Amino acid sequence: MKNGIRTMVNNIKIRNKLILTYLIVAIATVSVVGIYSTRKMTDIVIDRAINEARTNADTMQHRLEEILKLTTRVSDMIYSDEELNSIITGRYNDNAEVVKKYNNYTTLKNYLKYYKEISNITLYVENETLLGSDNILKVTDEIKEKDWYKNAIKDKGKISWNYIQDELSKSYYLSLVREVRNESGIKTGVLVININSQELNKIINLDSESNFIELDNQTILLSQNYRIGKESFNIVEEKNVENENRLILKGKFNDKESYIIWNSFGIEKTLKNRFGVFIVLPLSKITEQANKVILNIIEVVIIAIILSLVIIMFFSRNIASRINLLRNEMHRVVNGDFNVEKRIEGNDEIGQLYLDLNIMIESIKKLISEVYTEKIQKEKLKAYQREVEFKMLSSQINPHFLYNTLETIRMKAYCNGDKEIANIVKKLGKIMRRNLEVSGKKVVLESELKLIGDYLEIQSMRFEGMFKYYLNVDENLNLGNYEILPLLLQPIVENAFVHGFEGKKGKGEISLKIFIEGKYLMIEVDDNGLGIEEEKLLDIRKGFEKKDNNKKSIGMNNVNQRIKLHYGDEYGLKIDSELGRGTKVILCLPV
Repeated sequence: MKNGIRTMVNNIKIRNKLILTYLIVAIATVSVVGIYSTRKMTDIVIDRAINEARTNADTMQHRLEEILKLTTRVSDMIYSDEELNSIITGRYNDNAEVVKKYNNYTTLKNYLKYYKEISNITLYVENETLLGSDNILKVTDEIKEKDWYKNAIKDKGKISWNYIQDELSKSYYLSLVREVRNESGIKTGVLVININSQELNKIINLDSESNFIELDNQTILLSQNYRIGKESFNIVEEKNVENENRLILKGKFNDKESYIIWNSFGIEKTLKNRFGVFIVLPLSKITEQANKVILNIIEVVIIAIILSLVIIMFFSRNIASRINLLRNEMHRVVNGDFNVEKRIEGNDEIGQLYLDLNIMIESIKKLISEVYTEKIQKEKLKAYQREVEFKMLSSQINPHFLYNTLETIRMKAYCNGDKEIANIVKKLGKIMRRNLEVSGKKVVLESELKLIGDYLEIQSMRFEGMFKYYLNVDENLNLGNYEILPLLLQPIVENAFVHGFEGKKGKGEISLKIFIEGKYLMIEVDDNGLGIEEEKLLDIRKGFEKKDNNKKSIGMNNVNQRIKLHYGDEYGLKIDSELGRGTKVILCLPV
């Protein structure tokens, strides 16, 4: 299957590949970024809306607590009002006396005047001698049957909150209800304080479908009684602070996916009742603005993709036409037509490829010309090769003949008792045999040093005691374990005699020192010869760098180039010299 897909892709034209690649990359990128951005933006909008709603809920709770606490304090003052207790517990003979008492007592009216949070204060009493007024009513049998009245009697002065209907206005109010007793603990009446609904509406301050006030799981100030329980929703976040419970819920409210911010709390001196404020945030309303922004972004992205597609089609057409032109020119070359004109301009890859095609055509023309020339000279080359082979054969015969002649001379000298001459001839024969047998293969360092020793002994006899040599090998080195290229040391030592000792006054000395330094095997050849002039020394060093085999230093240059070609550029020869004091040459080889 993989090969099939690769074949199918390879068969698509380049222009279509570019367009297809752009579409895949652009759509995939935009889709990933769009989905991520949409989710991220939606989460940010939701978090911001929840935080704002949480702040609003805290504000609503704080304002509601203030109203409830104010009402509680007013109820306490009424509860302990001795003058009011005296009025409602007194026994009266005529109505004029009652009216006079009512007219002289204005405290309840003052509460209503100064506290706009309170809508009405009503005290239900069982005193038959009293008259009904705005604030003091005789309790009826119907009132006695009300649940809130029964509960107030049962609670014996404890405060409770109820959502009840006012007897006079017939409107429903959030009301504080408590039994009132005198100093002797005898019941004197039931107090009902209605909270101003307009003040509660100010607390809500928003659409009634979004913000609610709740009393014991019953919503107030609404015609429809919503009951919201934790079991009906998923709890997103729950936080308990002392007597308060703060929840963030998620679920369906009025068939709409919504978040609900719910603060539940109790009021001091109230044991049974539980108040709550909650804010409903429909998810559709939260994300409405974000969805508009996302749609605008999508429109901009689509326009950008279309414009980019037009641009990529233009460039792909340009690239495809240039490639087709290059293909046609190459096809002409394949068919043997080398007359290609420069028809593709530019310095991009296609232009460079077209330039390389022209260079290749010129090379082919030149090669064809060279092939014809080679055919003409082929027979001459064969004749020349046969001549070279003959010369090589004759050059091999002469050294063998010379070596055999030296061996004959050595035996004659030995038989005549001249052992010194016989020894010299023997060493010279070894050197010639070694040079005759040498090849490109490596030799053991120990055998190479023995050959140098033979050479130095011959030179010592030649200079008749005017020459000494020393060999210093690191004690940790085993010369039998190291191999080097053949004939690396002999040209260096020969240079010491040819350029260093000939013409020198006094004794000559050559020192060979072999040691290891880091990863290098160092062979140091040090002489006390005539030395080298500074200008000539610079020429020799430049020759090492430029591979310039001048005649004066061809031996050392040859050694340097052989080392670099075989071991690498980091190895080779180093030379130091001082005129009149000698020369030091160091061979740097790998361990």
